[in-house]
Amino acid sequence: MSVALRQEAGTGPSYEEAKRLARSEREQDRLRLAESQDVRPEILFFLTADPAVEVRCAIASNPATPRQADLVLAKDSDQRVRETLAAKIARILPNLSPVEQDSVYRLTVEVLETLARDQTTQVRAILSDALKNLPSAPGTVIGTLARDRELVVAAPVLELSPLLTEDDLVEIIAQSPAAGALGAIARRSAIGSKLADAIVARSISKDEPDAVAALLGNPSAQIREETLNKIVDRAPRQQAWHEPLVRRPSLTGAMTKRIARFVA
Repeated sequence: MSVALRQEAGTGPSYEEAKRLARSEREQDRLRLAESQDVRPEILFFLTADPAVEVRCAIASNPATPRQADLVLAKDSDQRVRETLAAKIARILPNLSPVEQDSVYRLTVEVLETLARDQTTQVRAILSDALKNLPSAPGTVIGTLARDRELVVAAPVLELSPLLTEDDLVEIIAQSPAAGALGAIARRSAIGSKLADAIVARSISKDEPDAVAALLGNPSAQIREETLNKIVDRAPRQQAWHEPLVRRPSLTGAMTKRIARFVA
């Protein structure tokens, strides 16, 4: 029976045969082995050093790969391997219990932390997009991604991650986040007045009017009257603020009259 047929039957190659195939000169043999979930962990670990990128990608995507091997692959020289690994780890994370499998979870977090610091923006962006909604994502990883200097990495978690508190976001705003990050934060659901104040203050000081437009258009944002007055003071020169401003609920009569002077 061929190796392929044995894998389909769910038995996989024998240990001795797997060791032989792992050293085969034929890439196809090593690739089949890397895709199998019925081989010993040490065989999969051995293949993390395979010269063929396709083999290492298969190891990176294989859910049976031991986490120690994933940690090696997180530092792989090829971007495709690291991208594949980021997608797999994010996929399995919701089903991983930090209580029941503590050592595995710690290694998983280490893999994610390594990928969150990856030198390639695309790897970090894949990770951010995959983790943006997960309440089970490690807080350290989300914090690193949220502070990333590339908007394509920071924006998904800044806008959607349930792990970022209002204090976290206010601190990030104070640390000069990536250009455009204010707008992502302004689109979050349930923005409190403290966070709204920070968004407006930073937007005005750094001349990022799009963030205020996004905040005004966010019905869940709680904006204090004092902060609204600051916005209205500068609104005549900001056409994009006019429509969301007049649609804000609970505008005072005095504020409505001020807006009426410059809104057509």
